[in-house]
Amino acid sequence: MKITVGTRGSELALRQTEPLVRYLESRGHAVEWRRFTTHGDRWQAGPLDKASGTGFFTRELEAALTSGDVDLLVHSFKDVALERPKDFATACIPAREDPADWLVMRADAPDRPRVGTSSERRLRFLEHAFPDWEFTWIRGNVPTRIQRVREGVLRDEPLHATILAAAGLRRLELDLSGLVVRPIPFEQLLPAPAQGALLAETRIDREDVIDALKDFHDPATARCAGLERAVLAGIGGGCQQPLGALAETQPEGRIRLRAAFADERGLRYGEAAGTDDAALVADVVRALGW
Repeated sequence: MKITVGTRGSELALRQTEPLVRYLESRGHAVEWRRFTTHGDRWQAGPLDKASGTGFFTRELEAALTSGDVDLLVHSFKDVALERPKDFATACIPAREDPADWLVMRADAPDRPRVGTSSERRLRFLEHAFPDWEFTWIRGNVPTRIQRVREGVLRDEPLHATILAAAGLRRLELDLSGLVVRPIPFEQLLPAPAQGALLAETRIDREDVIDALKDFHDPATARCAGLERAVLAGIGGGCQQPLGALAETQPEGRIRLRAAFADERGLRYGEAAGTDDAALVADVVRALGW
C-alpha cells in the first residue's frame, strides 16, 4: 500500500516522523512525504499567545487530509487542538520521548540571565520560580533559537538562554557543546499537556492505514497524554494556556496526575493518583479551581 504522509517542513517535524515512516516501510508499505509550512511557522511577529485563531501548527495539514492530498498526518501532540474534525481518526500514538523542558544557557550567563521563550506556560511558571530573571519573547525553530543563544543577542539586547522541550533536542541530536544544558525539575515547570508525544491521524474511513499502524501504538503514552489533555479540556483551555500537566504510570495500573495553572493570582496546583481516569481528571481540575 502507498501512504502519503503530511508533516510540517521543519527538521524537527521530519526527525520525529522518521521512525513511523521506517516502521511502515519495514512492513512493505511505500511512503511518500509531503511537507507543509503552517500558520504557526509563518508567525514571527511576537509570542504565540498574541497570534489569532486556532490550529497554529495544524490547519494546513488538516485541510490536506480532508481533501485526500495526504493519507496520514504526524503532529506534535501538544500542538493539536482539543476539538478534532469528526472525519479524523487516531492512527496511532507512538511511545513518548522525554516530556521535560530544558534550559539551554550560555556558559558566561550572569546570575540574573535574560531568557527567551515563546511559551506563556514557560514564562509564567519560571517568573514564579526565578523572579530575578528577565524574560523576552523569541520565535524560530529549535536550531535558530540555539543559534541566537550562541550569538548572545536578540533584537539588539543580550540573550543568555532559552527553554526548549527535551524531546525536540533529543530527536534533533544538536551540537550543544559550549552551552550549559539544565533539565528543569517538574516541581518548577510541568510540561505542556502531551509534550513529547506524537499523534498520527488519518481519515475515519481509512481503516487500512489504522491497521497498518496498530502495532506502533503505545497504550501507556496514549492514556497519559489523554489524561493531560483532559485536564486542559476541563479548564476550557487551548494549547497556549499557561497550564502544565503530567501523567505518569505507576504499578498495578495506577496513574499519578499532576497539573498547575499560572495566572495573576499565582500558581494553582492539583494532584491525584489512582486507577479511575475520569475521577483523576475531575479531582485535578477541581483543585485548579474549575
